[in-house]
Amino acid sequence: MLALITGASRGIGESYARQLAARGYALHLVARDAGRLARLAGDLRTRHGVAVEEIVLDLAQADAAEQLYVEVRRRRTAPVDLVINNAGFGLYGEFADQPMPKIQDMLGLHLVTFTKLFRLFLPEMRERRCGAFINVSSVAGLMPLPYLSLYAATKAFMVSLGDSVGCEAAKYGVVVQTCCPGRTETDFHETAGVKAYRAPGGEQTADDVVAESLAALDRGRSLVITGRRNRVLAGLQRILPRRAVLWAAERVLRPVP
Repeated sequence: MLALITGASRGIGESYARQLAARGYALHLVARDAGRLARLAGDLRTRHGVAVEEIVLDLAQADAAEQLYVEVRRRRTAPVDLVINNAGFGLYGEFADQPMPKIQDMLGLHLVTFTKLFRLFLPEMRERRCGAFINVSSVAGLMPLPYLSLYAATKAFMVSLGDSVGCEAAKYGVVVQTCCPGRTETDFHETAGVKAYRAPGGEQTADDVVAESLAALDRGRSLVITGRRNRVLAGLQRILPRRAVLWAAERVLRPVP
């Protein structure tokens, strides 16, 4: 079994790598941080005796998906059984204040590269009539979020495309899972530029998120909202008036002075 994981050097991506290696998967790990990627790959080879390939690549580049697809085809010794589209980052603050280069990178990574990788690896799975995708979205993709507006919008795109393509692919034996974690103990908030806001409740660990995701994949589930608290909040936002959801989200996410 062979899995391709983007954003694999830390956080949720690293946890997918560790838990899949423990299941005996060979891995192709993709990230920008060559040092962290090399350390993770070495540790996984030592602990689990699995084959691990490191691919250092900035997936926000315009042609990154094509580069990655060609590189994986060049290196692989078996078909890719599982693609985990995990690479991503946050961008916190008022939309009008966000720098255009960061906006461009987020659109390129969350929309363009994600879509292309989905399209590039799906046909061979469909032809083999087996395989799976895990697209790591967010509970942010299930509702509008002031101060995380672009992030939430791009994650909503991932939810919609995943659901639609998953419906098309199911008849070929291909599973498409959209995984929607909430607040998770990673460096997401630091890299997003989050200082402080009023969000209540605790965070899940990356290991907990991934364990729920993989258990759901074993059962063929297509949409996974990890964490009981996140499932409750997602259910509430579906039944409450949209204006009320926006009001509450703005109050929670408004930067603390």
